Amino acid sequence: MLGKWLLASAVSLQAFSAASAQTGTDASQPEIEVVVTGSRLRPEAAQDTPIAVSVLPATQLEALHSVSIAALSGLVPNLTLNETGTSPGLATISLRGFNTRNSDISSEPGVAVYVDGVYQTTSSGSLADLYDVERLEVLRGPQGSLLGKNSGAGAILLSRTRPTGEFGGRVGVEYGSYNLAQVQALVNFPVITDVLAAKVTANFRRRDDWVDNVLVPGADTGGEKRGSVRGALLFTPSADFKLYLTADYIWDRSSQAGARNVSPATDLGCVFFGVCNPGAGRRGETGIGFTAKPTQDENNVTANAEWVLGGVKLTSITGYRHYETVNNVDLDMSPFPILEVFDSPIKLNQFSQELRLSSEKGGFDLDGRLTWLIAGYYGHSNGTMTQRILAFGAPSPQQQKVIRDSYALFGHADFDVTDELTVSVGGRRSWDKVKHAFGLPGTGEAPPPYIREDSEDFKNTSFELGAQYKFAPGKMAYVRYAEGYRGGGFVGLPGSLAAAVGFDPETSESYELGLKTSWLDDRLTLNLTLFETKFKNLQRDIVGAGPNNTFIQIVANAADATTKGVELEASLRPVRGLTLSGNVGYLDAKYQRYQVVDAFSGATIDLSGQPLTYAPKWTASGIAEYRHEVNLPLAFDSLTWRAKGDWRDNFQMSNSANPVGLQDAYAVVDLSLAIGSGKGYSLTLYANNVFDKRFTTLGENVSGLISFNYDNIGRTVGAALNYEF
Repeated sequence: MLGKWLLASAVSLQAFSAASAQTGTDASQPEIEVVVTGSRLRPEAAQDTPIAVSVLPATQLEALHSVSIAALSGLVPNLTLNETGTSPGLATISLRGFNTRNSDISSEPGVAVYVDGVYQTTSSGSLADLYDVERLEVLRGPQGSLLGKNSGAGAILLSRTRPTGEFGGRVGVEYGSYNLAQVQALVNFPVITDVLAAKVTANFRRRDDWVDNVLVPGADTGGEKRGSVRGALLFTPSADFKLYLTADYIWDRSSQAGARNVSPATDLGCVFFGVCNPGAGRRGETGIGFTAKPTQDENNVTANAEWVLGGVKLTSITGYRHYETVNNVDLDMSPFPILEVFDSPIKLNQFSQELRLSSEKGGFDLDGRLTWLIAGYYGHSNGTMTQRILAFGAPSPQQQKVIRDSYALFGHADFDVTDELTVSVGGRRSWDKVKHAFGLPGTGEAPPPYIREDSEDFKNTSFELGAQYKFAPGKMAYVRYAEGYRGGGFVGLPGSLAAAVGFDPETSESYELGLKTSWLDDRLTLNLTLFETKFKNLQRDIVGAGPNNTFIQIVANAADATTKGVELEASLRPVRGLTLSGNVGYLDAKYQRYQVVDAFSGATIDLSGQPLTYAPKWTASGIAEYRHEVNLPLAFDSLTWRAKGDWRDNFQMSNSANPVGLQDAYAVVDLSLAIGSGKGYSLTLYANNVFDKRFTTLGENVSGLISFNYDNIGRTVGAALNYEF
C-alpha cells in the first residue's frame, strides 16, 4: 500500500515539477537560506538527507526567548519536551511516542542526546543551557550506524558555535515577568592569527518564585537561579588538521517546582491524613511543608579533532562529564510527611572516546560515487545515587552504585547507483558490561556496605538499509529500515533485596518512507514522512511506594509497543521578508502488551492497548515571521514581527494511566517584535502564551499514596536588548 501511494505521489510531483520549472525567477524573489545538517556526520542540505531530521538554527532558537527545553515543543512534529518537576534539570523527552524521564542512573536514556558530538549518559542537565547554540537537530527513528551510541527512538544533536578567529562578540540583557533578569555575553578573539582562536561565554538567569505556597508564607516556589560559563579553543595549524576544545560549568539553584496535590478520596494520604484533593483547580498554588531547594552542578570537557589524510578523514571525539545533584522535593504538597525526597545526591562521572575513519573526496570513494564511514566507540560511566525518602514519616534510604562500560564498532556506506538512485547500508555491533551494587545506608552519611552486587554482559547486532531516489530537481523519495538497541541493567532502587533484579535490553525495528520536495525555485518546501516502529522488551519506569515504608524506582521489561504515524513539514517564502512554516504530526502509539504489578497493593494493572505517555494523537504548529525595513530614531532600521502557535491533542502522562495524568488538548500562542539596527544593537519585545493557557506538565499517582500535578507558568512578557560588536 505504501509503495502504491509513493508511486502515485511521485508521478503527481513530477508533473507539478515540470510545470513549476517553466516559471522564471526575478530579482524580487525572496532570498533562500539553505538549512545545513550534520546528522550524517558531514555538512549537507537537510532537504538532501534521506532520514527524518528537523534542523533548528540559532536564529530560530533565539526567537523563543527561553533557555528552557520546553520552548522547543512544537518546532518538531511528534516531539514533546518538558522539564520534570520532581528532579532538577531532568528533561522529559517524548519522540514519536517514546518517552524518557527517568532520573535513575541504572538505565540509559531512551532518546540519545549529544552535545558537540559527545553522548550524554543521562538526560539530566543535557539540555539545560541553550545559549550560544549554532543548531539543534532532532533525528527521528533508530540511530546506530552513524552515531557513537545506539538509540532505539531517535537522537537530539546540539552543536555550539565555534570560535571565529576575529575579535567580536555580543552582550544581551533581558527583563520579564516575575522579575526575570538575564545577562548573556560572548566574546571571540584571536590568540594566534589564522592558527588559534578562542571564545568565552557566560549566561546568568534568575526569576522570582511564581507558585504561591499557601502553607508556608514566604516559601513560594517555581523560581529560577541558574547559569553557565564556557570557554572554547579552535586550533587550525594547517588546512588538513583542526582541533576544537571546550570546557564549561553549568549550575542550578532554582526552587522546587511546586506541584498541586490532587489526591482522590481513595489515596492513602487522604485516608490517613485527610489530604484530599486540596489543590484541584487552583493552578499557581502549592502547599509544600518541606521547602529545601535542590542543587545541580555540571562540568564538561570535550575535544573534537579532524585530520584529512589523503583520501580519508580521521575524526576523534573525546568527552568527559562530571555531574552532581542533590534532590529535595515535597511530593505530597501538604504539612504532613507523607512522601518527601530529602538530601538525595547523585554523583556521576562519564568518559567517552569515538574514532571515525571516513571518505574525503579522494581515491577511496569510487570517483565520488561511494561515501563511507567506519568507527569505534567506547563509553564509561561511574555513578552513585542515594535516595532518602520520608514515607508516612519513616525514613527509607537506599543507595546504588552503577558502572557501565560500552563498546561498539559500526559503519555506514552510501553508494550512488546512478545520478538519481542511492542505496545505503549500515551495521553495528554493541557490547555493554554493567556492574551494579545496592545497599541500605540507614540515616547516616557513611557509605553503606552493599548487600547485593551483580554484573551482566549484553550484546547486540543491528542493521540499517535504505534507498534514495531523486525523481526531479529538488525532489526525492526515500525508504529506510533501521534497528535500535537500548542496553539492559539492574533495578536501581528496588526497596528490598529480593527485588534487586536485572532487566533486559530493549530493541526496536523501524520502517520509514519519506518525501522531501522543493517547489517554486526553492521558496516552498514540503516534506512528508510515514513511519512505524515496533519495540520489544520495552523498558518502563515504575515509581511508587514499596513494602516496609520504602519507595521504589525501578525499570522493568514490562511491555511491547508499536508507534506509527505521519509527519508533514512545510515552509513557504511567498515574498521577500515573509516566512511561513509549520508542521503537523499524527501518532498512534499503543502498548501491545503491558501489565504492571502495583508494588504497594499487589494488584495487576493491564494497560495493553492503552496509549503511551506523552503521545498526543495530533500535534500542529505554525510560525509566521515578517521582516521589513523602516527608518526609526536611534538608527533602528528593521522590524521583525513573529507569531508562533502550537496545538496538541489530549494525552496521558501517568505510567499507570491514572486519570490525574490526563491532559486535555490545548493551544499556546507566542508573539514578538524585534527592532533591529545596522549598528549592531536590537530590541525585542515578546509575549509568550499570550492567552494565558494553563496546563499540566507532569501528572502522576504514586501507588495509591499521593496524586500530584505540576503546571506551566502561564503568560510571560518581557524585553531583551542585545548588542553585537
